[in-house]
Amino acid sequence: MSKDVFREMSELKEKGERGAIATIIARKGSAPMSGDAKMLVREDGSTMGTVGGGCLEAEVWQTAMNIIEGGSSEKISFDLTASEAEDSGHICGGVVDIYVEPFDTYDVDLLNQINGIRTRGGSAALATVIQQDKARDGSPETRKMLIHRDGTTTGEISEFAAEIWRESTQIMRQGQPSLLRFEDDDVRQGKRRRTTGDTTEIFVEPITAQPLIYIFGGGHVSYCIAQAAHLAGFRISVVEDRPSFANKERFPMAESFHVGEFPGIFDEISIDESDFISIVTRGHANDEVVLEWALKTPARYIGMIGSKSKVLLTYRHLRDKGFDTDEIVNRVHAPIGLDIGADTPGEIGIAVAAEFVQLRRLGDKADQEGSANKRIKLRKKS
Repeated sequence: MSKDVFREMSELKEKGERGAIATIIARKGSAPMSGDAKMLVREDGSTMGTVGGGCLEAEVWQTAMNIIEGGSSEKISFDLTASEAEDSGHICGGVVDIYVEPFDTYDVDLLNQINGIRTRGGSAALATVIQQDKARDGSPETRKMLIHRDGTTTGEISEFAAEIWRESTQIMRQGQPSLLRFEDDDVRQGKRRRTTGDTTEIFVEPITAQPLIYIFGGGHVSYCIAQAAHLAGFRISVVEDRPSFANKERFPMAESFHVGEFPGIFDEISIDESDFISIVTRGHANDEVVLEWALKTPARYIGMIGSKSKVLLTYRHLRDKGFDTDEIVNRVHAPIGLDIGADTPGEIGIAVAAEFVQLRRLGDKADQEGSANKRIKLRKKS
């Protein structure tokens, strides 16, 4: 989402205006949009964001308007076969579940904390009770719980707090939402047949700022990486030792710059587990210095440019300095970017941004499968 629906909701609530927000909570097949897609509907009928377009979005809009007029939260499902998708203007089919809820389900303190994280950085997971087992009691106050990275919480879903907390750790790390289902004990134990309403559903979604990419180097390739990554929704920070290569005129899409010699500049950079590091400096020696530092950070992604021979030589140097061989091979994406035969700076920028998107959307699956076949193999010392 290029504009933040949570911030817009907060501003509308401050004005006393009503509205509803729709979220994709589950999907199967090639359903449209990513799993974290949201659409905000204001009481005047205007919208922000999207959950797929076409007749699907029209029905979501109508449901939202009904909720704004006094209805309660509702889950709606769409089964878009290939022909139905084509008739409705979509390019693909699939099954999509969308949850539509009024602004009232978010209190002021919760929204302030969410917006603080999305503005200043950090990560959390937001759990929402979508459907509650009819045998259990519930109240609006227990429908949401925000789990912060340090383990503290805002709100409470007491009966499933432990399960939500365990799931939230992975969700914060991978940035992918999850729909948890808990069956009634009697149904699970086979004492009676399953019926509608026997399952509690809890949607847990990541709350993070747009992923921040630290691009080390300000040359032509770095510019193309920044341009493509920014278009894909990533935040950009440029790290360079040359002021003329790290400024708003050269990188208008960047939100921050760190200018100074390596490794001294590292002291002013704080990396967390949601950050990406792209190493594209003007020389192999600098690349190696940056990589050595990057491996000591919790960065979610570390990528380094270079030929296979240069990458292998760098790995050997780090191994000789005491770095674990498996950690180097498993954590570092090198040569950086998806292998699409890229040659020019523009093509390399697209290949690198595509690898960022692949990891953001597919998480560990992409990390284990998509990049393993291009990683340099470093023999262990005998």
